[in-house]
Amino acid sequence: MNMNMNMNNINIPLLQTEQNSTLNIKLFILDPFSVIIKLAILANKPIGTKALIKNNIIQFQDPGVFQFISRYLNNSSKTDLHYLYNPIKIACSYFLEQKETNAKRTYRIKKLFETAQIGLKHLIETYRNSSMVNVCLNYYYSMISNYIDEKNNDNLFQKDTMTSLYTDEVNSKLMKLWTDGRIKIVLDLVDFLINDKSALHNVKSLENIMDDIDIETQIIVSNI
Repeated sequence: MNMNMNMNNINIPLLQTEQNSTLNIKLFILDPFSVIIKLAILANKPIGTKALIKNNIIQFQDPGVFQFISRYLNNSSKTDLHYLYNPIKIACSYFLEQKETNAKRTYRIKKLFETAQIGLKHLIETYRNSSMVNVCLNYYYSMISNYIDEKNNDNLFQKDTMTSLYTDEVNSKLMKLWTDGRIKIVLDLVDFLINDKSALHNVKSLENIMDDIDIETQIIVSNI
């Protein structure tokens, strides 16, 4: 598993399908910080768990006999992971590039993004037989590392068909979801789960908090 990609030379193959081109593309707009948190949640789930993007929300599908049926009924595909691209970049720019005056919070934010990278590792293992998906997931991992390591090279980001939908107005409305109180709760739970031997079960607490955020995200996007 190559986590140290040469990002200056990489040309990421952005995953798109004819099927998705006929859908309402607004349904795939995601709240950037929620994407990072959902990846951190995934870090506490078993290998084989897959992500479903539906109506501006990332949902999880547990490994097992019903996973294929669920993905078929929801018209879900591994190519949907393409829609994580812009939100990850935006979240990195907003939460890792901007200088925090609170050193402790800066450290905890970085731990959250590092936990999200573990979630990406889980996806990489889940899709180990799909070379194109692995290239993209490794790219996302490296993109986060670029900001954690404070290289902050925005030239590594290549605009795609979704980039224009993430306007300053949309991003501002989505970021307003994240009050200091909400961010603190998330960071507290992530810190707890990192050392929790029962994280597989207790991660549900973080998922429950995200349920309200998901609903508010849907409302914001529906009014765009």
